[in-house]
Amino acid sequence: MFGTGAIRGSHLGQIAGGWLEADATVMAVPLVAQLPWFALMAGLGIYAVWQCMPTARHTDLHGKLRPWVLALVLLNALWLQLLQRDRMGFSLLFALLMLLVLTRIALMIDRTTLRNNMDRWITRSSFGLFTGWLVIIVLGEAAAWLAALGVDSNRLMFKGIAALVLLLVSLALCALTFKKPIGLYMNAGALWVVFWITIDRYTWQASSPLFAGVASVATLLLLLCLASAVRTRLRRLRDPQEPADGEPAA
Repeated sequence: MFGTGAIRGSHLGQIAGGWLEADATVMAVPLVAQLPWFALMAGLGIYAVWQCMPTARHTDLHGKLRPWVLALVLLNALWLQLLQRDRMGFSLLFALLMLLVLTRIALMIDRTTLRNNMDRWITRSSFGLFTGWLVIIVLGEAAAWLAALGVDSNRLMFKGIAALVLLLVSLALCALTFKKPIGLYMNAGALWVVFWITIDRYTWQASSPLFAGVASVATLLLLLCLASAVRTRLRRLRDPQEPADGEPAA
């Protein structure tokens, strides 16, 4: 509530001097792609309740995660407060710190065998979706910050580099989709943002055929990898002899 400005009565409309508007740069994130933030905060709330339940309260993993989750929530609040005060450079720094904390959390979860299905779904989805979503949001904010510093975001080189970075990040997430159980959720979180950025680049003021084409490839790759990974997970659920997530094959 503090981070969004709800306590002091502000709003998230015009922030960061308008550099995060949908037509600011080719990497600008449209509003519909930002909306999952509220669901992600709700997910963290559900996790907060879950880790207090008897099933999870005395689990070593959740005991180790608590200080990191607290740091994540505090960084999230500071990130949004700085954006509202047009301190985009500092807000970007805190967003990167959030990504580091989320990466640490994801690694801790991935190195632990979660035998309870509810624990798998709540814990992995709460932090995996947030990580994937935030990765693309940070790319958009970084592009906006460079534009605010005076870099011409309409130049072909700027659009080409932005497209290349987006594609490379998407390829890395595609690899994680199969390598790590939590990677499936990271893919889904990123896919939502990349998809809407792609649609927006085809239709609105910040349209760019070059960027939209590369973003389309990134969207398709993420979608195909996600569908393949989900099919693999469903197959394992149907076949009890398949090794569980995080456990070696016999």
